[in-house]
Amino acid sequence: MEINCNSLTIKDVEKKVSLYGWCRYIRDHGGKLFIDLADRYGTLQLVFEGNILKEAEKLGKEYVIFVSGTVKLRDNDTIDNTNPTGKIELFVEKFDLINKSNIPPFELIDEKRKFLANEELRLRYRYLDLRRKEMIQRIEFRDKLTKTIRQFLWGKEFLELETPTLVKDTYETGSRTFIVPSRTNKDKFYALPQSPQIYKQLCMISGLERYFQIARCYRDEDPREDRQPEFTQIDIEISFKDEKFIQSLVEEMLQRIFKELLNKNIKLGFKHMLFNDAMKNYGSDKPDLRFESKIFDITEEIRNSDYNMLKRVITAGGSVKAMAFAAEFGLASSKIDKNYLLKTIELAKEFGLGGMTWLFVKNGKLNSEPESIINSMGSAAEKIQKKLASKDGDIILIFSDVSEKLLLSSMGKIRKIIGDKIAKYSCEYSFLWIDDFPMFEKDEVTGKLKPAHNPFSAPKEETIKYIETEPEKALARQYDLVLNGMEIASGSIRIRDPEQQRKSLKMMGMNDKTIEDTFGFLIEALGYGAPIHGGIALGFDRLVALLSNSDNIRDFILFPKNKKYESPLDGSPTQISKKRLKEDFGISVDI
Repeated sequence: MEINCNSLTIKDVEKKVSLYGWCRYIRDHGGKLFIDLADRYGTLQLVFEGNILKEAEKLGKEYVIFVSGTVKLRDNDTIDNTNPTGKIELFVEKFDLINKSNIPPFELIDEKRKFLANEELRLRYRYLDLRRKEMIQRIEFRDKLTKTIRQFLWGKEFLELETPTLVKDTYETGSRTFIVPSRTNKDKFYALPQSPQIYKQLCMISGLERYFQIARCYRDEDPREDRQPEFTQIDIEISFKDEKFIQSLVEEMLQRIFKELLNKNIKLGFKHMLFNDAMKNYGSDKPDLRFESKIFDITEEIRNSDYNMLKRVITAGGSVKAMAFAAEFGLASSKIDKNYLLKTIELAKEFGLGGMTWLFVKNGKLNSEPESIINSMGSAAEKIQKKLASKDGDIILIFSDVSEKLLLSSMGKIRKIIGDKIAKYSCEYSFLWIDDFPMFEKDEVTGKLKPAHNPFSAPKEETIKYIETEPEKALARQYDLVLNGMEIASGSIRIRDPEQQRKSLKMMGMNDKTIEDTFGFLIEALGYGAPIHGGIALGFDRLVALLSNSDNIRDFILFPKNKKYESPLDGSPTQISKKRLKEDFGISVDI
């Protein structure tokens, strides 16, 4: 058996062993020197005394050493029950210094202890941060997830294939592409793939039938807390199967993951919800169903009231909507108080709404502060209470706007924020498939049509007739998987007819030349007997963080970028001299 700092037990007492590791904690007790030796597996206390003590006193934190000696039992009053090796120690008889270390810029302590260094500093010295026990466990957990996925898909006869990293720059949606200049082909550029989308479709056209890849992807997006410019996804594509097969496959894979990594059983047959119903009832295409709080339209209830602030919106052609939360409002134990609701009003304004009206149920009736609000509502108050089935302690939040889309999306965001604040969940994990996304949506800035997800999703047969005349009514064979209000997977059945693919691209404003220049190679391939095919991609980084009950994906990525998409470790991105750009790539830059 290979000996490491966590493998020794009381069964090894009096054995002679040898170990490598780092000097983590050093304690000089006068006549004896104690050092906690650390490696990837754990820590073991070393004892230096006698002839080697003087040399050992020269050791510093994070020095790399080789030691050999005899395993001994610790005295009862020195046993550390928090450490698997806490009942034993190694009396060192010989040691060699492998390498010295500079004084670490921060203590490599466990996260549960105080004074954990700030993230920016830990990212700067990521190679040191990765020595910490919590970070090692996170990387090992990520590795275990990778192995579980591979074993599952190999067992289903999937081939693990590698698609190119240097690819053709193609039209994508939602984010920009990273461009790479070619030295050998002056004035020409590669792109880094935002996903392996086109190439996995080509694999299906090739007849490979079942593909998967733990794929690296690159998107030049605006910085967001849960995003990285380079990320990993579990990419799957399969021929001759429909949505139900792909969704069932993913459910079975997640069941295996939860059982093997968390020892938790999840029931198969996840819930399904249509996109339009999700937006109408929850204001989001990724609703968290661990709590109810549906959105109700109360426009007609308010229309005949005397509450002029809301009536003005209705007169302008807008609508009024409400949602209730079981907040135990008015009780000392409640997480929602008046101050929090005042902050929520400001939050609603940040999302683009004019504000918010809030009511609360007390003694079976709706109340407001000031009381004039409920008085101006008249009989509408009772109708609203009945429609929302609200009870004592509930709060009702009311919003209005002339834009239905803005109103629903803003309420969806607020619903999630307040739901997580109250945290009265009906279950630990809520899986939900969202089906039948629109094929197209209007860009809020340009007003032009763009694909709701990607331009390769096949239309639902019964809505093809709308593509050219009423494109926003056309639905795609698109599906997303949501877990606890977070999208963890997205996929679709793909367009296999070359003319249908060309038509969809034209609907987005692309002319024949642009289509040919950009997607000509895919459309040509579709003309050589493309099979029925579809697939899905699961966000790997987000999934591993979610399984670990963390909202910071950077903790589970080996060398991540910071919140500004910069690398404190190596200083990237960096400038490249104009001379080098000109000489190596033929690029002239005039800034």
